[in-house]
This record gives sequence, structure tokens and C-alpha cells, in this order.
Amino acid sequence: MSRFGGDKTVDDREAAQYHDRFVSTHSDDSAFDNKTYQQSATEYLGKMPDDQFHQAASTAISQAPPEERKGLLGGLLGSLGGGGALSGIARMLGLGSTDPNKMSGDDAARVMDYARREKPEALQQAVAEKPWFVKAMGNPVVLGALTLAAGKLLQHQRGK
Repeated sequence: MSRFGGDKTVDDREAAQYHDRFVSTHSDDSAFDNKTYQQSATEYLGKMPDDQFHQAASTAISQAPPEERKGLLGGLLGSLGGGGALSGIARMLGLGSTDPNKMSGDDAARVMDYARREKPEALQQAVAEKPWFVKAMGNPVVLGALTLAAGKLLQHQRGK
């Protein structure tokens, strides 16, 4: 991602700092539009090639602390449907378990991939509630989300 008016690019450290400010609820960060960033992150995740998304999601969920992992997967599975709907999705995706504590990184990535394709609003809710996940997917994902957010914010400013 290039800086405005220059040829220098944003490095990984700066990208992580911008991500943190966009997801912050601190009053000093009120100029950063959380909703636009969340929408942009979800849009970027939806456009990623399947293999890249699967790898980044699997790695991120495998590295997450157990409580964070449980919260993300539990919320996502709940949004996808309970009872019969969830067991049908599990069969269709070939999941070993629908218990967030027992799911492998591969199973978790399949659930997230299903959500991004079939129910993106569930993924957007997960991004909003658990923004650490976008950051854990790696700086290419963070940079992609920041680039889309910057474009939307600039477009909004021009429309004023």
C-alpha cells in the first residue's frame, strides 16, 4: 500500500498499527471508521483466492489462544445455524467436529470459507466482534483491508 502523495509504502509494523487504530474504541481513534474497515476487511476476505484464504485462516486459528478460538468459531457457527442446519453443514464440509474446542485448523478454515461464500454477513459480524482475527491472518490481509477502506473513505470524502 503506497502512502498518499509519495512513493514510500506502508510497512508491516505501520499496517498493524493502522489496523489497531481502526478497530480501537479509544476516543483518540474516533476518526478511524470502524464500520468501513470491517466492511472492507470482509470484502477483501471474500475476494481472496480460496487456497490463500484457507491457508491464512487455518494458520490464524491454529495460533489463536483457546478462548479467542472458541469465541470466534462459536459465534460463527451460531450465525450459520443451530441444530439440523449445523449438522448438515458439517456433513457437507466433511468436518470432524462442530465443537470449537475440538475443531482442527483445517475444519475451522472450511467453516470460515463456507461463511465467506454463503453467509458473508456472518463473517462480517465475526470480523467486527473479533478483529484480532484479521490481524492474525497476516499483513497481506491487513494491507488488503486497509487499501479497500482507504479507497472507500476517500470516495466518501470526495462525495461531500
